Amino acid sequence: MRKIIYLSCTICLFLAACEPYFSGLDIKNDHEPDISTVMGDINQYPSLIGGAYNNWWHHMLAANDGDTWTFSTNSDAMTAGAGNWNLQTYYYRTDYEKPMIDNTDQNAGFPKTLWYNHYSKISTVRNMLAMINEKELVYTEGNKDQTFKILANCYFLMGSFYTELSLLFDQCFLITEDTDLRTITADDIKPAKDAKDLALSYLDKCIEICNAQSFTNFSGLLPSDVVGDNTKLRQFANFMAARAEAYHPRTKEEYASVDWNKVKGYIDEGLKEDIKAQLPLQGWDEWSYAAASWPGGNQWGRVGMRVINMMAEPGDPGAIWPLPNDFGQGNILPEAKSPDYRLGTDFQYYPAVNSPTGGLTYDGYTKYSSYVLNRFSETGQQSGEGELYFFTKAESDLLYAEAALQTSENSKAVELVNLTRVNRGKLNDINVTSTKDKILEAIYYERFVECGYAYTVTPFYDRRRTPIDKFQLTTRSFRQVPIPVLELKFYNIESYTFGGEQDRNDKYEF
Repeated sequence: MRKIIYLSCTICLFLAACEPYFSGLDIKNDHEPDISTVMGDINQYPSLIGGAYNNWWHHMLAANDGDTWTFSTNSDAMTAGAGNWNLQTYYYRTDYEKPMIDNTDQNAGFPKTLWYNHYSKISTVRNMLAMINEKELVYTEGNKDQTFKILANCYFLMGSFYTELSLLFDQCFLITEDTDLRTITADDIKPAKDAKDLALSYLDKCIEICNAQSFTNFSGLLPSDVVGDNTKLRQFANFMAARAEAYHPRTKEEYASVDWNKVKGYIDEGLKEDIKAQLPLQGWDEWSYAAASWPGGNQWGRVGMRVINMMAEPGDPGAIWPLPNDFGQGNILPEAKSPDYRLGTDFQYYPAVNSPTGGLTYDGYTKYSSYVLNRFSETGQQSGEGELYFFTKAESDLLYAEAALQTSENSKAVELVNLTRVNRGKLNDINVTSTKDKILEAIYYERFVECGYAYTVTPFYDRRRTPIDKFQLTTRSFRQVPIPVLELKFYNIESYTFGGEQDRNDKYEF
């Protein structure tokens, strides 16, 4: 029997682990209450919303079958020392052919975990919106109708979830509060662009409420009170909407399709602060790939030599990339030199081998990189203390810089790119007389240094869309992920995939 499992402790729907998400949604489970009973009390919605925020953070940062970490190695932002989750498989080196994503194994965690984690979150929020509409539920505080607070957060979450689905997958189901779950068929699978449009429609609704209403948000949604009122929630929604539009292209050819005026309209009021947690924080036991690379920590990963090569002087013997596939222990590169101050602070030369167990050594550590990350990485401490980053203000600023440059506001672009380039990197090579191409290259350079180590999918989005050839994904790199075979099989759809020979492009082979 196919069924949905109702977790009454959180009133949140999750999929049965061995079954496709949408199968059996109309089958009644006699041992559990129906949705009307479970979701009928709107006073429980603030805690459900808090859980949805928490799960969003968790699924995007943590090592869930290596799902988001895989994008970091595929984009050569980081490399893995151990072979967990096939992370080494997608890191580029010479004399090595990247394979396609294995989308024939129903038990494989990637990309299945990404798919079902997103739809489990959508299920919870979608059901809240559906019940508000169907039952005309009203949420009150101090005898005043405050239902708009529930709606603003639900719209933000739905917009954020569909933003990521539209950026990760080539196609997906569009499930909303108006969807009749009993009638879903394969015909309801839509292209990623439609998911992007749905994401923007939800985020626009959130922004509209935040413009019309002044309110203090529910507590405990995200750390540091970053969505603590209507202004902060609106800023975050604008940032997510700008990401949905700007990061959508899968290739440099599609880059021209971005509506940069729309991006600029959103990002004009983007993030004003980093989105991060100060750990330890009760209920937060996450760690990111950044933490995995900290020199005093577990070192599951290291900084990709592609980034070091980008930052170093041309021809520097300590910044060779790509390394040969047979480059092993004993062949350690010397320390690279760079005019960028951050090569030595953010990225630390650390050829010594520390394994996750503290005793074993893995050939991959020195085989693929001698650099560890010394930023965004404090949560690698065994105490679990430190700052855990999700999104950075620098990403928002650099997205604004890119939109400004593409709409002929070069001076604004220069001002924004130099917030990090000059202030942190001590580089002084970009000014108002610089060419558009040079400014754009500086923007992407800064993005790879500043934005690639919090949410590790960001450099993947940047490298597939950038119009700068030398920054593009390497040959045979996947540029999006397919619907997992488990879902395809249920709907009698033939399995398909990306990467490997079918995405071969010798233009980006180094």
